[in-house]
Amino acid sequence: MHKINPSNKKINFNYKKMHKKIILITGASSGIGKFLAIELAKKKYEIILSSRSEGRLQETAKEIDRLKTPCHIIPADLSDVNSISELYEKSADIGFVETVVNNAGFGKFDKIEDVSINDWDDQISVNLKAPFLLTKLFSKSMIESKKGMFVYINSVAGKKAYPFSSAYVTSKFGLRGFSRSVREEFREHGIKVVSVHPGAVDTGFWNKLNVDFPRREMMSSENVAKSIAHCICSPDNLVIEEIDIQRIKGEF
Repeated sequence: MHKINPSNKKINFNYKKMHKKIILITGASSGIGKFLAIELAKKKYEIILSSRSEGRLQETAKEIDRLKTPCHIIPADLSDVNSISELYEKSADIGFVETVVNNAGFGKFDKIEDVSINDWDDQISVNLKAPFLLTKLFSKSMIESKKGMFVYINSVAGKKAYPFSSAYVTSKFGLRGFSRSVREEFREHGIKVVSVHPGAVDTGFWNKLNVDFPRREMMSSENVAKSIAHCICSPDNLVIEEIDIQRIKGEF
């Protein structure tokens, strides 16, 4: 049986460091996560980068280092409960994490009769279960300090169903419902919850997919990241709760 805190280690947060703006970004090795980390580093956030690929995280960290902003690398496999717990513990050792960006996600698309149980479980684990666990773990210190923010990078597939996407769409609809529920739960604690629903973004997500939509017409990760950064950096007394980011020409 998995434990959320397998070492039973008591996390002692260094609240003296709470003046720093520390932000954790999952899926930070490429795409939206990478450009969002760079954009927030420009705004002097202290960045915690996480993804499965430590090598690619190092590449992101090099770009942040040029901005003279503190940066930390914590590799993690978000399909593994114990790895998520370790990510939490190591992040807490750095200081009070004021913002958690749940950006990591993936999809595998096929006819329902060809979707394997493993493919289904993997997408639900990374796209829905991992954000739940990270929210559960990091919310304690935010509730105690009466401030914080959770950002969920969702998808247009969290609002509209598409064929051959049963597991992916299920995970994204679930994530939208989850974020709406915790938003109401966290209001009294001063914790912001932001849901972002981008249309098609030109990332490595599409590399193995056979799609007719031209990549050159998709939105760039950099431009989408700038829009998300704007939401994160909103004034303390307001929150941009849910946004759709699309091309002017349409949802894709």
